[in-house]
Parts: sequence; C-alpha cells; structure tokens
Amino acid sequence: MLERIKSAGVLILVFGSVVVLSVFFKIAIDIAISIICIAAVYEFCKAIKTLKLFQISITSMAFAGIYPLLFMYDLSYILFFGYTAIMMFMIVFCHEKISFKDFAYTYSITLLITICMSAIVSMKELDSDHRIMYFVMAIAVPWLADVGAYFTGVFFGKHKLCPKISPKKTVEGAIGGVCFCILTTIVIALLFRSLIFDLIFHDVIEINYLSLIIIGVGGSVLSILGDLSFSVIKRAYSVKDYGDVIPGHGGILDRFDSVIPFVPFMYIILKYLPIV
Repeated sequence: MLERIKSAGVLILVFGSVVVLSVFFKIAIDIAISIICIAAVYEFCKAIKTLKLFQISITSMAFAGIYPLLFMYDLSYILFFGYTAIMMFMIVFCHEKISFKDFAYTYSITLLITICMSAIVSMKELDSDHRIMYFVMAIAVPWLADVGAYFTGVFFGKHKLCPKISPKKTVEGAIGGVCFCILTTIVIALLFRSLIFDLIFHDVIEINYLSLIIIGVGGSVLSILGDLSFSVIKRAYSVKDYGDVIPGHGGILDRFDSVIPFVPFMYIILKYLPIV
C-alpha cells in the first residue's frame, strides 16, 4: 500500500508539471499524450510477445508517437493510411515471420490506444480557454473512480463483479466508483471555476451540472470496462502487469487502461453538451 501511495504521489507531480507547462506551451499536452501512447503500445507489444517483431512493433510505436502530434493538423488521415499500408505490406511480405494473429492484435490495439488517447488533444479545439480543465478531468476522473471503487470494495465489498477476470473487483466497489466519479467531476469543475477562472482570470463561468453527472456516470462505467478489458488480455497471455515502471501500479498501460475508453466518451459529451 505504501509503495502504491508513493508512486501515486510521483504520478501527481508529473501530471501537475504537464498542467503547469501547458499554461505556457499548448503543445505540452500533445507531447505528454504522445509519450503515453508510445509507452502503452510498447508494453502491449511486450505482453503479447510481438516486441521482437520489429517490422510491426517499431511501426506501431512510431504511429503512436506521431499521431497525437499531428492529430489536429489535417494530417491524421494521411498518417492513418500510411500506418495501415505499411502494416498490410508487412503481413504480406513478412507472413513467414509474422502471424495474422500477431498482426491483428498489434494493429487493432495500437489504433485503440492511440486514437482514443488523442481525443484529449482534440478537446483543445472544442474550447481552448478551458483546455487545462478538460485535460485534468480526462486523466483524473478515471483514476479517482478507480480509487473510489478500490476503497469502497475494501470496506464494503461482498459480491464479486467479474471473479474470473478480476477477483478483487466487487459490485459494491463499482457502485462506490460511480458515486465517487460523479463527485470528482463536480469538485474539479468547481475548483477550476473558483480558484482559477474566477480568482486568476476573473472569468465568471456557468457550470452545466447535467453534463458533469453524465460524464461521472459514464466515466466510471467505462473506466471499469477498460480495466476489465485489458485484464482479459493479460490473463490470456498469463501476464500479471503490463510493466513495472510504476511501482505498486504496474506499467503505463496498467494505469491508463481505464482512461482509454473514457476519453472519447468525454469528448462526445463536451461536443454536444458542454460543461461551461
């Protein structure tokens, strides 16, 4: 537990540094997402044993790193086409070394991770003035939902949610995660409104609480699904964690598996039902 808390503290410091840098350099968020995507794809390839298949693993990591940086410059489709074409070329001309299973898993999960996480970058275009709040919410809400679910499950958990996939997850923990997730979204929005927009920028904003509740409920459900989905892959390949870069938590993908499905959902809600 102490190790997990220490690692969480380091993550918060790193996360906070990106937030501060993004005030002065808008591209800081893009670079952070790019690094996360590269690390996540690397860990996934290592877990499913395609990392040594350099033809597809290096290509996938390159795509994961470049795509978030070019996502908003009308070059994403070109990059997507280029990545797809190269991967298809590899499966045809390297079929003796690369099985279709390895190709399909690496290609599909690379796209899933990269495109979903890149939705954080696209949030800046929806509302550049509040981009930092969106970034904080996109990362913090799933993480804090996990925290709420964990502690609720520890103290009140009795009924297993998916025992064959994740024995420690409980129905009570999932309910606690939903409640904590709603509370988290509202608190983050109120903190930004009171401490940043009002005091620093003297910008009075109105908060759409319906949007926050939808994000909170949907976010908690999706964070659980993301966690369970990537846990299925780990079990299929007999892997405990995707990495060990974060002591007590595992790898980057272990920490962001709940964020990946949440981000595009949050983008859709912001687009059609803005928070501010």
